[in-house]
Parts: sequence; structure tokens; C-alpha cells
Amino acid sequence: MERREFAKDILMTSVGTAILSPLNSILNNGKSPYLKIEFHPGSPQFGYFCIDSLGKNKLSENIILHDEEFAKKLLRSKQDKNSTRYFIESARTDSLPVWEVGVGERSFRISSNFKEDYQQPFLINIEQHANHATFLGMMDGEADKITLPAIFHFPDKGSLRVTCSVSGVKVTCSSQRFIEHPFVRVEFPAATDEHRQITYHFEVVAIHPAVKGIEHDKRYDCFRKNFISILQLNPFLKILANNTSSDACAFTLFKYATVAAATPELVKGLRANDLIRMTLDRYLAGQKGYGILGYDYDKECDIPETATTCHSLDSYPSLLMSACIYTDSSKDADWFLRNFAGIKAWADKMIAMDKDNDGLIEFCLSGNSGSWKGDKSQRPANWWDTIGFGHKDAYSNALAYRALVLFEKLTRQFGDSKHASYYKTKAEKLKSVYTTTFLNPETGILAGWKSADGKLHDYYFIFVNTVAISYGLIDDTLAHHIMDILIQKMKAVGYTNFELGLPGNLIPVIRADYTDLLPEVGGGKREDNLDGFQIYENGGATACFTYFTIHALQKLKRYKDADAILMPLLKSMSEGNFQGRCTNGKSKDWKSWSGECWGYEGFLVDNYMFLLAVQERALLNANERMIVDKGLNLTQRS
Repeated sequence: MERREFAKDILMTSVGTAILSPLNSILNNGKSPYLKIEFHPGSPQFGYFCIDSLGKNKLSENIILHDEEFAKKLLRSKQDKNSTRYFIESARTDSLPVWEVGVGERSFRISSNFKEDYQQPFLINIEQHANHATFLGMMDGEADKITLPAIFHFPDKGSLRVTCSVSGVKVTCSSQRFIEHPFVRVEFPAATDEHRQITYHFEVVAIHPAVKGIEHDKRYDCFRKNFISILQLNPFLKILANNTSSDACAFTLFKYATVAAATPELVKGLRANDLIRMTLDRYLAGQKGYGILGYDYDKECDIPETATTCHSLDSYPSLLMSACIYTDSSKDADWFLRNFAGIKAWADKMIAMDKDNDGLIEFCLSGNSGSWKGDKSQRPANWWDTIGFGHKDAYSNALAYRALVLFEKLTRQFGDSKHASYYKTKAEKLKSVYTTTFLNPETGILAGWKSADGKLHDYYFIFVNTVAISYGLIDDTLAHHIMDILIQKMKAVGYTNFELGLPGNLIPVIRADYTDLLPEVGGGKREDNLDGFQIYENGGATACFTYFTIHALQKLKRYKDADAILMPLLKSMSEGNFQGRCTNGKSKDWKSWSGECWGYEGFLVDNYMFLLAVQERALLNANERMIVDKGLNLTQRS
């Protein structure tokens, strides 16, 4: 069934209507600080649901969306202290319940007993406006079907480990955002004649790397709850995506892979790396993602016909990096060797984008000022899809260099010295011309792109410079100089509130270099685009890419500067400032410097990559940490 047809077939209402009153409430007499659950008295679904994986009793927000249509098949329920049982209305009083739910302090279970004429699943239906939940598990190609065990993750709240008494059971997962009440819906199938009793177990957990010294420090609560929030599985596309009901972008997979490599086992039998491998397998088999020609989310909307005639410049670097990161972190040599031809094809397609053989890859569009149509029918070279990156793009080339370095390492490790030498030569050539091509002598930092007419386009792009530093394209002396300039420029333009994250650029991108001139995405009326500045990608603040700035500063041992960004951002994320929408209807993933919301996703996983910096901070030796913790003000040199 098409996702949009599914959405038309069900009616949703918010919790709190007369239909839900009274609710069955079982909560260990209301004393559990980890979860709060209430059940609909006449159908197997929740009426109230909230978890707090840290056990701090933050349970006041109900994230359930009640399904009226589902509730039409009424059941009879009975409740005792810590359980609720559902019976078919016509069943004898001594019959087995069709569903039974039991609750503990930080866990609950849902059990089904087989009834020949009853196959209604147990429903957990999340109001996406309340929480952008995701159900993470393996999909074998069947849309909307996820095999247990799995993780039910709730950003800003924590996770549930989900296991089943019967192996191989698949749950139905679906999601939708373009309706009045967006949802994430998971249906747990009832017992069958083959398996006459099935029990689903749910355990409240916080999944994150173990970091010594921060266990009881509340400043890191969002690290513990949100470390895996960057992983969101779209059950329609069957791969990791911007969020559970949004686009899958080939050019962001390297971010997910980087986090997955540091993530402990999600649940016995499932690792974050498994989700990366599953996504890579789909791309290797020919699946499209945003950034790859031919991608169309659902044949109805989202991605219009485009005048762009090539893949985005960062797609193949991202895919190649992801394959290498997965292989290296999982030690899955068999997978790498089995898929070597496909992975190598990504590397060779990336290299083939170097049209003039100077070592840098080039985009098919010129990037010349004034060459854009001013709408979304043309997309530029990379992730920043409203800014006119074209021709020689500094960001995509930084990714290409990193991809070549990683691929050379693995091919050499597996005994292919001939190919390894070839890719090493390509990496060295790229690096040899990178700085001389992109360094702007007028500003002393890297420009964003060099257009076909030879012009450098420099808007003080923080992310371009810090990605290049992070991936080793810039020597330390120049890197320090660049960071000094960027820090001083932030002060000069008045950007001081790091709770918002960081802007991509510190001065307005002029209209002639902006690809989409709609006001809501940063397109102003003035030629200097000052009236569009701080809106969306035109200087708007976001946590996306902030990781690279923090990491670059840590790499340069400028720990005080790194913490001056990291610690306010952790505080802000702990307060839920990167999920949901503001009163103006725009979402919190992009904000003006005064905090006005300008996003549209509702939840954008890229925002959560910066949490990696918490783990990296902990790797500092004790003396360095002591210095860091004494002061958090931005300085020229720490």
C-alpha cells in the first residue's frame, strides 16, 4: 500500500478526547521515574506513553496519537496492580486474554494469545509533532517490515530495547509527515496458529559510549539520551534518512557511519553498524537517494524535476567514506571484499568528476554568480542546497580527499597494493592543489567554491574550513590562523550564542549566488541579500556541521575554544531545542541568531553528530581536562 493511501485510510485525533476517558493507568503505583504508561480501555493501544531513560522522572509529555479507526474493534479489559488484559467481548470469563500487558519499573511486556478469529495487532502510535521517534531494525527488502530485535528510539527521551519470545517476528512500521497529525506507527502482530503465544519485551535504556568521568554530570544528559538520535530509519525507503518520514540523502551517510562506529551494541543481535551495512547494500544494489540522479521520494512530491545533470558532488565521497568507515570499525572484511567492485565503482566515478585532471573534482554546473534560476529546480554541488556551490567545491573535495585516504588504507590492508597506490596518488594530488585553489588571500581562509569563471566565492564558511582542518588538508600553522580569523569574525559580526549551534556562513550570500530565492529559505529582495540573512542556510544557525568546528579545535589542542561551543550546545539540546516546531510553524533545526525558527524538517538528524565531540573530549588526558574545565571563553589561542 502506498504511504499516502495508507494515510487516507486512517483517522487520527490527539490524546485527550472523550474516547480516551477513562484510561487504564498502570505505573507501579505511579512511582517509576523511567516510564509512564496508560492504556485505552477498549483497544490494544496506548493512551499515554512517555519514557525517561535516565530515570529522572521527566514523564509529563504524552507522545501518543490515538487511532480512532483502530479502536472500533472494541475489547473488554481487566486491570490489576501492574497489568491490563484484553478479552474479546463474547469470550467466556475464564478464557485467555487476546492481549496482556505487564509493567515493571523500567520495562514492560506485551503478550498475545492465539484466537482463531482475532488477529488485531498491538499498536504504538507516536505523534510526530510531540516526538520524532524511530524504530531501528533490519529490513530484508519488504517495505514497512522490520525484524526484531530492534530499538524504539525517542529523541530527547531515550530508547526501548525491543525483543520477542519468537525469533524472526516482523513488526509493521510506517510514518507520515504531510498530514495534519504526522505519526510514527508500529504494529506488533498477534499470535498465530503456528506461534500460539508471543511476548514482546521492552526495556528502557540509554545507549551511548561509556565515557569516564561524566557518569553523574547532568551537563551530559542529552549525550546519554541522544547519542543515537542521528540514526533514523525510513521504513518506506528502507534506509537511514533525515528522519523516519523524510528523505534519504546519500551525501549524509558518512555522518551516520562515523557515529555508528562509536556506538555500543544496540540490543543483542543488532548493532548500529548493521544499519549502515543495510543502507550501503541498498545503495550498492542501485537504490537512489537525494543527491543521486533519478531520486524521487514517492513519485508524488518532495523532489521536483531538476535541471541539474549530474549527481551532487558530495554523494560518491560520502558513500565511499561510509563503506570504509563501516569496514574498518566492524572488521567485516568479507563484506568489503564481496562488494569491492561496487565500492571501487564509487571511487572511480568520484575521480572521473575531475574533468580537467588537476586533482580536484568538479560539479557539472558552473557556480558562476547569476547562473542560477532562483528556484529549487536547480540544486548546487553539495548538502547546502540553497547556496550556489558549483564547479570546484571546497567542501566536496575535502570529503573526496578523506574518502581516498580511507579507501587506499583498506585496499592496501587487503593486499591490493596496485589499486592502493593509485588511490594514494590521487589523494596526494588533490591535497597538493587544495589550499592553493581555495585559500582566499583577501580573507586568509578557504573560500566555499571556485566557479568556472575563476572567481572565489567566500562568505566566511565555517563548515568548509573546519571540515578541511578535521580531515587533514590544512597544516596546523595555517589551521590555527584560519581558526583565529573565524573566531574574530564571529565576534565582529556579533555571533555569540552557541546554544543555537553555528551559522554555515558569517556574512550574507548575495542573491546572485543563492539558488532558491524564496523568502522562507533565505532569499531576500536586496541584491546583497541582507534581508534574507540568518534565514535557513543563508547564515542561519544550526547544530549541523558544528561537530567539525569542535573537532578541529580539539585537534589543534584549543580545548577552551572547543568547549565554549560544545558546552552551551549540550545545554540547549538538553532543553529540547533541536526537535519540533516553534509558534511560527517553522522547525527548530534552523534558527536566526536571535532564536527565531526557520527550519522545515521538524527533526534533522545532522544536528546530533556533534555529540561525538563529548567522547573525543574525554580522550584528553587528565591535565588537559583540568585546563579545559577552568574556563570556557573563546580566545585567540587557548
